[in-house]
Amino acid sequence: MPKARLTYVRATVFAAIALMLVSRPAFSAEGLLFVKPDGWHEVYTGREGALSTTEYVPNAQNAENWREMLTVQILLEEPEADPDKLVSNVVRHLTGSCPALELQPIDLGGTSEAYDSVTVMLACGKQPETGHGDFSILRGIAGKENFYLLQKSWRLEPYDVKDDPPVSLEARKFWLSYLAYLSVCDPTDAPCPAQLKSGP
Repeated sequence: MPKARLTYVRATVFAAIALMLVSRPAFSAEGLLFVKPDGWHEVYTGREGALSTTEYVPNAQNAENWREMLTVQILLEEPEADPDKLVSNVVRHLTGSCPALELQPIDLGGTSEAYDSVTVMLACGKQPETGHGDFSILRGIAGKENFYLLQKSWRLEPYDVKDDPPVSLEARKFWLSYLAYLSVCDPTDAPCPAQLKSGP
């Protein structure tokens, strides 16, 4: 795995979306309900300790030369975590690879009130190590058993974070709605559909 990807994936905590991975650890009934976008494919899935990660990119892209990425990370056995605290920890960690990181909290409407969640947009005009810019939407959801971290990321040419992000308003609205659509389901409370992800 190239060093740039290793830094991006391992040294930071990123999130986004996966589909049809329905294996469930014996200790966890709860899972994330999600839908994989048409035209996307899996490029990585794995687990390190209690953290499971799955990454997707558009079909014309790959794990090394991607321009857009979706990732879902599940921190297993982290019941009713404080999403503000965990997302703040993620942002603080990301600042290590992008000192000029800009953050904007987002109020997502129409999300389930059964689980606390936090959403932010993150802008990095230029990463010193890779030389490219990044823009991401990050959503953390506190489940009763696990913590779910979802992210849509764009890899961009360097840009000024004081200007409008080089991602169209329409694209931002679409992916904000997409992340807002995702929800957590606990079959002990109500039946869950088949598309339930609890980790690899």
